[in-house]
Amino acid sequence: MVEITFYGGVGEIGGNKILVEHQGTRVMLDFGTRMGYSSEFFAEFLGVRSNTELKDKLTIGVLPVIPGIYRQDLILPNGVAGISNDTYDRLISAESEMLKVPGLVTYEDYRQTHDQNYLDGILLSHAHMDHSGDIGVLHSDIPLYCSGTTLTLVEAIDEVTNFKSEAIKSKGANITTTKRGAMPGSPKIKHKEILVRDCRVLEDGEETDIGAFSVTMIEVDHSVPGASSYVLACQVNNNNKPFRILYTGDLRFHGIKGTTIDDYVKAIGAGIDVMICEGTRIDSDSQLTEDMVRTKITEEIAETDGLVFVDFSWKDTTRYDTIIKAAESCGRTFVINARLAYVLNKLGLTPLPDYVKVFLKRKGSCLYSPADYSQHKHEYGYSVDRETWTTNSSHYEHGLVAEELKSNPGKYVLMLSYYDLGQLFDLADETGKIPGSRYIRAQCEPFCDEMELDEERFINWLDAFGIGYRLGETPLPVGCSNPECSKLKRRIDRSHVSGHASRPELQELISKISPRTLIPVHTERPAVFVELVRAMGKDIVVIVPELGKTYKF
Repeated sequence: MVEITFYGGVGEIGGNKILVEHQGTRVMLDFGTRMGYSSEFFAEFLGVRSNTELKDKLTIGVLPVIPGIYRQDLILPNGVAGISNDTYDRLISAESEMLKVPGLVTYEDYRQTHDQNYLDGILLSHAHMDHSGDIGVLHSDIPLYCSGTTLTLVEAIDEVTNFKSEAIKSKGANITTTKRGAMPGSPKIKHKEILVRDCRVLEDGEETDIGAFSVTMIEVDHSVPGASSYVLACQVNNNNKPFRILYTGDLRFHGIKGTTIDDYVKAIGAGIDVMICEGTRIDSDSQLTEDMVRTKITEEIAETDGLVFVDFSWKDTTRYDTIIKAAESCGRTFVINARLAYVLNKLGLTPLPDYVKVFLKRKGSCLYSPADYSQHKHEYGYSVDRETWTTNSSHYEHGLVAEELKSNPGKYVLMLSYYDLGQLFDLADETGKIPGSRYIRAQCEPFCDEMELDEERFINWLDAFGIGYRLGETPLPVGCSNPECSKLKRRIDRSHVSGHASRPELQELISKISPRTLIPVHTERPAVFVELVRAMGKDIVVIVPELGKTYKF
């Protein structure tokens, strides 16, 4: 019997956590952050407490209580039992309820009782946080399977951002004491011990055995490179044919990778019993392509005399290629940010072409001193070394600074994100404006209140510096009938194509895969899949999953 339990990705976009079990083998499909649910509790200035993160998230339901997977030191720090109250009588003891989660069995506890792992592996589909973001709280002895590119991206995200998954490398929580200061000898938690996860890289089409399962990774197209689907096969009830489960992960068929639905179906093979299918865009009939995005961006660049700003995800190497082509066709140099340059270097895509440069930000003291980049070494050069100063100074020596862009603005396309807006002060003229300039947004629409506010704030910056842009349509909230309402948030026109398959593509895909059972995840409207299958006239059972419920096959 095969059992599948859904701990995330149910009635929501992202947060996939899907447990598949058979004959004592357990495999987790992704372990991502439930972005929407988390945002109901936490925000920029209301985050989780750093040394009680796991307990707090388990208590509030942001993480599921699953036995035998979580690190004990994140609940009960190593060495806490040795703390003495001889000097400080308010210290929490190791027996305190504050250092426990009711009903939780940690990885260490499960191993001690059963002499084996509860979880035999994590299959990571790609490097987006809604699929990888919570892996860091799982014990590092639980192996992670993914593509080589996904592994590289996960590491890079942790190295150059504050939004870390710690999926590959994390730090143990150990009790130590202060050595100096106002309260020497006081206990504290130190995060110094490096824990490195057992990571196993799979190639496209490669098959590997994980206990009772034979697992095959299938490379797919998405808005980050290295994305994958997985096929899990096992023997059930002595049947001649294996029981086969397809987990699509996130995928699309309209990027520049060129993978067609027929290509994908052929790679999957016939005889899928359960298809766990993403449905982000189940309500969208739009079938824009990356080539259409390139054409639109090229036209906007060609219409602009001054500096062109473009915003897109620094992990989206497909969009990077698109903008390179658009800028080059208009005779411009594409100036990228250091994060993207760092990822390209990690992926082996450097040295950069002559028509691509790196923007050297003013950081720290804003003097362009090497010391200004000591806290953000990737801004100084390609290499990042957390222990020693990097010897790579490529951005510092060869990158472009604001004055160079100001001297000939019509020659450049500059990558500009929300977090780079402070650089506009250096690009403005004596009146505080950037004349003849244009802003292009080449990323997704806002999908939460916080993003709506960020968009409005971004528009305020563009207006203040005289940067041109196109406004897109402002969708009316559910129940609103006044398109002139002053509370509606403006949205900038997009030059973008989604990383997800559209309704017609999903319909064709499901029809050609023709699974016995279809389970929609990563969608806010899973019930639409029932209508979709009914319209096909196919004999496919659709299960709309419930959070925490186990389904047996």
